[in-house]
Amino acid sequence: MADQAANNGGGQAAGKSFVQFSRPAAQRIAKVVRTVEAGNRSQGGVVFDHPMPGGNVSFRSASFTGTWNISSTTPKVVTFTYISGGTATANAYNDLISLPDAGTRACVVGKEGTAWRLINWQWNIAYAATAATLTTTSLKFTTLPVGAVATSSTSTFSVSVVTCSTSTAS
Repeated sequence: MADQAANNGGGQAAGKSFVQFSRPAAQRIAKVVRTVEAGNRSQGGVVFDHPMPGGNVSFRSASFTGTWNISSTTPKVVTFTYISGGTATANAYNDLISLPDAGTRACVVGKEGTAWRLINWQWNIAYAATAATLTTTSLKFTTLPVGAVATSSTSTFSVSVVTCSTSTAS
């Protein structure tokens, strides 16, 4: 078999642009080329198995309405988005987080075998207080946007302002 290998010798050095094959190797390559060229031209190319285990995994963009509780035995109806020629729905399960009613919310669902499951959902943005600065005239809060599950505030806090008069003793 050694006589069928390419005889590159110094041909792979910088600046060289040729590869030399032994005669038997060139004849073998020519035979393969002739066989392929004489073959069925309408035949598809080489196809490899899908790397995903099970091969029956997919995900879709969708939407749902109302609350969606975690680990409910009753599936939620989701409506697929980006469907041409109509609408399509599926029953999906939520193994992640209980979601409060936010009207219609976008989501991504994945199919594992025959069951659709929630992968991610539309988040809302809320501003959380991260620092406070007290001066002689004000109390200033610094905030940071965070992902929120609810669409409205579920807790509040307030700061009472008390003014004091000062007097100096004479």
